[in-house]
Amino acid sequence: MVEPGSPVLPRHSAALGLTLFAAIALPIVGDASVLDWLLAIGARDPIAALFGLFIFGAPFLFGLAVAIASVLHDRGRAAQVIQVPLSIIHAVLVLHAGALLQAPGIPLRLSFIGFTAVACIYYLYAKAEAEAADRPLGPRWLTRWGGVVLTGATFWLHFQTFGHRPFGLAVHVTLAAAFLLAATTPRERAGE
Repeated sequence: MVEPGSPVLPRHSAALGLTLFAAIALPIVGDASVLDWLLAIGARDPIAALFGLFIFGAPFLFGLAVAIASVLHDRGRAAQVIQVPLSIIHAVLVLHAGALLQAPGIPLRLSFIGFTAVACIYYLYAKAEAEAADRPLGPRWLTRWGGVVLTGATFWLHFQTFGHRPFGLAVHVTLAAAFLLAATTPRERAGE
């Protein structure tokens, strides 16, 4: 159980969240990072860069949210901070899966579509069940689930590179940080 006055997530979650957030500046394709793309877009159209941050930067914003939630002492606020980028990640997964429906030549596209369907349905189910029981999803559950979802999505990206030019360091760091968040964040206990 979390001691009153102590952060609701363990310290290592902050480090992993910041690692995930920092991956925005690492190369993703060639020498270019997502941050490079956003800055180039922002020079032409700041609004488009803001939308790009929410779409392409959602995993990195999730990492920042986990880092922020790791220093908060209020369980409800910490959960809200994490839930916003996590919900955006699910929305982006749905948009990407919808685009893959139109692209029959993409390897393993049905696995990604199935993964997205299961991940989104489970997230909605868990959220609805928790709200119905009057015990909203906590920051630990949200952090673990976000790690699971990002691990699955980045693994799928790795499979896309077999026989092709591999992704850059950003995908590898995202995969490692997401996996470690999912594996090392303690479970919520009854009454937390």
